[in-house]
Amino acid sequence: MAVTVHARHQRILLSQRHRIPSVAANKCHPRRASGKTTFNGRGLGLLTDNGSLRWSMAQWLENKAQVDVQAPLETCWNLWEDRERIPIWMPWIKSVKVVESDPRMSRWTLATHQFGRDWEFSWLARNLPPVKNNKIHWVSERGSASLGIEIQNRGQIKFVRKSPDSCNITLIISYEVPDVLVPFANALTPLVEGIIQKDMERFREYVAAQATEKAAAA
Repeated sequence: MAVTVHARHQRILLSQRHRIPSVAANKCHPRRASGKTTFNGRGLGLLTDNGSLRWSMAQWLENKAQVDVQAPLETCWNLWEDRERIPIWMPWIKSVKVVESDPRMSRWTLATHQFGRDWEFSWLARNLPPVKNNKIHWVSERGSASLGIEIQNRGQIKFVRKSPDSCNITLIISYEVPDVLVPFANALTPLVEGIIQKDMERFREYVAAQATEKAAAA
């Protein structure tokens, strides 16, 4: 069964506590003040957050994939809820390690080979209260990125029961992109969509393999 993928953009503005000083619209040159650069009244990404850089004006890119799985919803829920298993079907995630002192927190490490070189970085994610058998979701913690440049991201898994032995699962991954890099991020959308599509197909195959092994052992 085919996996469907699409992406959409959501524009966001900073909250009041992160708002930068306004600059007259007719000013056409940048100026530096209080650790940030502004141009025509818009921040260009030099705000600091716990020692990391983050962007003052940005958009959220949202990528979505869904797949039907021939397995009980509870089976699929339990697999996704076990965060340390996620790299099995998402190999670009090198590892997910739950923080022993706070099980709500986990350290995610991404590893990929793109543009002729290897890339690896990690961040802390905080699990938000789940909706049992309906939604698992998380958000990255500000100031936790290993590269010192803050790329906020969030994700959620939604589950819909189709029958006692089948369900539909939707994966949504969103990440924050500075306005100045939106054209570049748009160009990468097909790559991100392809990765997520393969992840969901791989999850479906993993569930099927687990069912086969269980039946053979019975």
